[in-house]
Amino acid sequence: MAGVKRDMGEEIGGYTVVETLGQGGSGAVYRVRDEGGETYALKLVDAQHDEVAARRLEREVHALQSLRHPAVPRVLDAELDGAETFVVFEYIPGVSIWQHVQDHGPLSGEALADFADRTASALEAVHDAGVVHRDVTPSNIMVGPEGPVLIDFGLSHREHDERLTRDGLVSGTAGYVAPEVIDGAEPGPIADRWSWAATVAYALTGAAPFGSGTGAISRTLAAEVDLPDAPGAGALRAALGRDIGARPSPHEVVAALRGATIALPVSGEQMAATEVAPGLAATSVMPAHGTWNEAGSDPTAGLTVTAASPVTSDELRRRDAADPWDAADAGEGDDADDPDREDEGDDEFAHDDAALPPAPRHPLMTLTWMLAIAASAALAPLVAAAALVAAAVIARTVQRRAVGLHLARQRRGERRGDAALHALGLPWHLLRSIGETLPAAAIAIAAGGGVTALCWWLVDEGRVATGDSELWGHAAALAAGGLVAVAALWWGPWMELTREGSRRVASGLAPTRGVAVAWTLVGLAALGVVVLAVLLNAPPQWWPAPQLLV
Repeated sequence: MAGVKRDMGEEIGGYTVVETLGQGGSGAVYRVRDEGGETYALKLVDAQHDEVAARRLEREVHALQSLRHPAVPRVLDAELDGAETFVVFEYIPGVSIWQHVQDHGPLSGEALADFADRTASALEAVHDAGVVHRDVTPSNIMVGPEGPVLIDFGLSHREHDERLTRDGLVSGTAGYVAPEVIDGAEPGPIADRWSWAATVAYALTGAAPFGSGTGAISRTLAAEVDLPDAPGAGALRAALGRDIGARPSPHEVVAALRGATIALPVSGEQMAATEVAPGLAATSVMPAHGTWNEAGSDPTAGLTVTAASPVTSDELRRRDAADPWDAADAGEGDDADDPDREDEGDDEFAHDDAALPPAPRHPLMTLTWMLAIAASAALAPLVAAAALVAAAVIARTVQRRAVGLHLARQRRGERRGDAALHALGLPWHLLRSIGETLPAAAIAIAAGGGVTALCWWLVDEGRVATGDSELWGHAAALAAGGLVAVAALWWGPWMELTREGSRRVASGLAPTRGVAVAWTLVGLAALGVVVLAVLLNAPPQWWPAPQLLV
């Protein structure tokens, strides 16, 4: 993107760059100001090195110039033949509907119906002009002062234009590409309507209806969508089906969202279905007077450019089947995101953590190893304490890194190199995990030390384990303290992330039931070794305390 990178204060065709609004595969978008101080959005592409991007920009200009709709930004200026190829269009202050839902929660009731109605009207105007958008997603709908606005026609084309992707390749954003397009059909208005329905489903639920990354491809093809029981959900579900003939029109979906009773289309041998909306008075997250201005919203968060690199549908399926977590995504996405920016604020992070799918649990394996660590305190109490704290820090670090990776993929979709990129954030996650673990670790060690001191005193006073069994009594006191420390650290304050991280580490070490059983046996063997050593009168080793005292 070096050919389109501009810094604040630089000029592009007489416009001064104020800030970068977004970057993606089709270029970069800047908020700019002209000599009179008016603010616009300017999209710049590197035409000298990317002929396809230049042709796409030219199509975008022609598409927008032919449209007159309040929910479609107006083209104000363009330079398609000069050294710098760009288009200047109306600046829409606000945030994307993706960000709006993240900040304020899903839409419901009239707010959802109004959003769906206005965006459906914009899409109809686009199609009436003979244009296919091809990338209708939550990131490409801005929440402006007058309502939602459909943006980013970087992938758009007129129906008679030749395609700018190679034969057999798919462009778009995973999870918002219609199943027939994945199967190889030419993108058209029907596919745009499917993407619109997926975007409305996101606004309803606050989550991508088919997930993100390459895993979304298989779920799209299987029509696996889970929507809540709400007015219009049945019509929306039908609009996201594979059967084109059974999809209701956007107008029918909007009517269902408003509580109307509609008869869903029938195709093939499919039985007729009726959507009966109960007319619930749902609470809207938008103001009652209908304005889309939100207090505290960032007017510079502006446009997001989303453009996916072409990937064959067969390749997407192969990657998804091989490894849905590490497979490369079709999208190049927005590279301005910071891998660690989702960690700002504990409350925010706790909310984000809830969005991360929980790790598979191996309770018997986890319990066995907790008992083994607790019992090891009978032989090496200080080493056991250090190992316990280190394990907690590692588990918390793993969970923080997993949450960061998950949120990045929710924002941008799954991309090649995601795992490596977020590995660079491990030092920060590690330092933060250490700071968060130390208070709970201090409480756990204090509790364990107190129990150990009490039990040790009972043994020394001859109240328990007298005579030859005194050594065993001391070992039992240490093990009891270790067990209390483990329990206190597991259920202690601020340890939710640590518990989930421990489960994630366990699931990584034991991807199958057989491996989990093997690890459980190893833990039982370690526990047996400790018991045997105690029975053989092995004294506890206080290393490294003696060396520290020398």
